[in-house]
Amino acid sequence: MKIAFIGGGTMVQALIKGLNNHGITAGVWMRNKEKLQQLSASLNVTPIQKLSQLETYDCVILGVTPDAYRQVSLKLDKHLKEHHILVSMIDGISIEELDDVFDMHPKIIRMMPNTPVSINQGVVVMSHNEFVTEKELITFEELMSKLGYVHWIEERLMDAMPSVTGSSPAFIYMLIEAMADNAVSTGINRQLAYDLVSEMMIGAASMVQQTKQHPGQLKDEVTTPGGSTIRGVKALEKAGFRNAVSEAMDAVNKR
Repeated sequence: MKIAFIGGGTMVQALIKGLNNHGITAGVWMRNKEKLQQLSASLNVTPIQKLSQLETYDCVILGVTPDAYRQVSLKLDKHLKEHHILVSMIDGISIEELDDVFDMHPKIIRMMPNTPVSINQGVVVMSHNEFVTEKELITFEELMSKLGYVHWIEERLMDAMPSVTGSSPAFIYMLIEAMADNAVSTGINRQLAYDLVSEMMIGAASMVQQTKQHPGQLKDEVTTPGGSTIRGVKALEKAGFRNAVSEAMDAVNKR
């Protein structure tokens, strides 16, 4: 499956890096040709100079901002063919809204990846319309599986995905930074602190995935009566840790 990206922002670059890791080269079209040249100099991509060149690609991935999608889609309209799968990464724009821009009814997949796809450890959440065939869905899922975990969900849930998987790596990075800062204050080397905290998080996340136990139960297994862990948990609760996380996620999802 030949992939072409429309746009060259952070998420597009993350996807390209992940594909490059598997020896896959994607095409890229950008309105700013100077930035396209810079992108092609830093990543293994095929610059697309004219939208008419999209005809040789199977899948066209829209990686533009919500305020630019209509203008770009109108330019794309006459170049979109029946064989194309149109994949949208545009936050907050439904499949129906995107479909309305085009004269034809394109095969549409709506997708929300996150930046760890660049190291093939991302989460890619997707939904689709009725025009995408089963074979095409399987082929595209196989491609995205090279970038990390893939989940198909009902489209009505897609608007919640930015806070759950899209923006949330930033929250985890903040937690790693905060814990590492405290570790440094105790005399631990900063790089070692980053390594220890991130490795701990990988292990804890793996426990949730592999044991299928409730996170609260796993937390209870670490705490002992009157011990240091429960004192730390109590301090987090007093500081409003759970509510702060919930408020951050709600803020992401506000339109």
